[in-house]
Amino acid sequence: MANMYRSSALIGALLVASAGVARADRTITLDDALALARAHNRDLRGARERITIANAGVEQARAALLPTLAVDGKYTHNYKEVDFDAAPLLDPTFAIADAIRTNTNATEAAAIQAAEDQARAGLAAQPTVVITKKEELDGAVTASVPLVAPSSYFALSAAKRGRDASEATYQVSEASVLVSVAQAYFAAAGTDELVVARRDAVTVATETFDVAKARVAAELANQVESTRAETALVRAQQDLAEAENTRAAAYRSLATLIGTKETLSVQAVKDLPAEPGALDALVSAGQSHRPELVAERATIAAAEANARASAWRWSPTLSAFGNVRLQNYAGFSGDKYSWAVGVELGWVAFDGGVRDAQRHVAEAQRREAEARLELIGDSVSDEVANARGTLETKRKGVGSAQRAVALARETLRLVRAQYEAGTAKQLDVLQAQDVLVSAEVAFAQSHFDVALADLQLKRAAGDFPGRAH
Repeated sequence: MANMYRSSALIGALLVASAGVARADRTITLDDALALARAHNRDLRGARERITIANAGVEQARAALLPTLAVDGKYTHNYKEVDFDAAPLLDPTFAIADAIRTNTNATEAAAIQAAEDQARAGLAAQPTVVITKKEELDGAVTASVPLVAPSSYFALSAAKRGRDASEATYQVSEASVLVSVAQAYFAAAGTDELVVARRDAVTVATETFDVAKARVAAELANQVESTRAETALVRAQQDLAEAENTRAAAYRSLATLIGTKETLSVQAVKDLPAEPGALDALVSAGQSHRPELVAERATIAAAEANARASAWRWSPTLSAFGNVRLQNYAGFSGDKYSWAVGVELGWVAFDGGVRDAQRHVAEAQRREAEARLELIGDSVSDEVANARGTLETKRKGVGSAQRAVALARETLRLVRAQYEAGTAKQLDVLQAQDVLVSAEVAFAQSHFDVALADLQLKRAAGDFPGRAH
C-alpha cells in the first residue's frame, strides 16, 4: 500500500513539475477577447447578415421610386411569310371606275381618271405589305418613370425603420455574446488562480509528508503518520489534476466564443473594480442605454412606419412610360420602327382586405413591442439594484478571503511547529492544512465573483460592452 502511495506521489510531482510547460503562446486582455469575439464569433457573424438583409430591403423599397428600363430582342422563324397585296383587291373597283367613266361627262371622267391614277401610283410605290416575315427580327426598349407614388415613399421609410430595428437588435445580440465572452474570460482567470491554489496545496502536503517521513525515520512516529500524510498528498495532487482539467475546459469555451484556435492565456486582473456609482444614476443610465430598450424603441418605430405604409397603399399612383420598337419589316405604317409615350394612373380600389390586414399586423406588432418595452423598463431598476448590492458584497468578500488565507497560513505554521515539538497531533496539522487549502480556493473564487459582479452591474446599467446609440 505504501508503495502505491509513493508511486502516486511521484506521478503527482511530475504533473506539478510539468504543469506550466507549453501553457500558452499568447496572453490576451479582456479588451483583446472582446475584439476577437466581435471579429470572429459565429453568432455575431450571423447577426450581421441580418443587417445585410435589412439593407437589401431598403434597396428594394427604393427601387420602386426609380425609373425602370427594359430592353428586349427577339428572333422568330415563321413557317411561311405572309404578304398583303392591295392591287388584286382594287381591280374590281378600277373596272367599275372605267365603266362609269365611259358613261359620264368629260369633267367627271377626268376626276375619276385622276383618282385612279393616284391609287395606281400608290400601289406602284408599295405594291405589297409584309404582315409576317419568315425570318423575323424584333427589338423593343421600354421605360417607366414613377411620378407620384405616395405608398412607395412610405414603404421606403418603413424599410429604413426596419433596418434601424435590425441594427438595434444586433446590438442586443452583441451585448449578450460579449457578456458570455467576458464571463468565460473571468472563468479562465479564476481557474488559473484555482490551479495556483491547488499547486500551493500540493506544496504544503509535500512538506507535511516530508516531515512525517523524517519523524518515522527518526523513530519519533510510526508508519501510520507517514501513510496518512502521503494520502493527503495524493488527494491534493488529484485536486490539482481536476483543477487543471477545469482550466482547460474554461479555455476551450473561451476560444470557441472568440473564434480562435490559438493557445491562449488570460491576463489576471488583481485590482478590485471601482466603487459603484449612485443607484439612481445607474438606473437612469440603464433606462437610457440598455440595448434591449433601444431595440424595442426601434421596433416600435418600424411597426408604426409599416402601419403608415400599409395605409398609404390605398392611394393612386401616377407614372410616365415610353417605348420604342424596331423590326426588319415595315408593315402597314411603312416604317420599320414605332414609338409611343404616355402617362398612366393606377389605383387598386379593392384587394380583398390585404392592405388593411397588413396594417392591423403592424399595429399589433407595435403594441406588442410597447408592452415589452414597458416590462423591460420596469425590470431595469431591479436588475441594477441587485447587481449593485452583489458587487458591494463581493468587494468585501475579497478582503475577507485574503485575510482568511493569511490567518490559515499562520495557523498551519504554528500547528506544524507544535507538531514538530511533539505538542500537537498530525491530525491537527492535516486539519490546518485543509483549512489553508479551502481559504486559498475561496480567495481565488472571490476574484472571479467580484469580476463577475462588476460585469453584471455594467451590463444592467447599459455600460457593457459599450453604450448603444
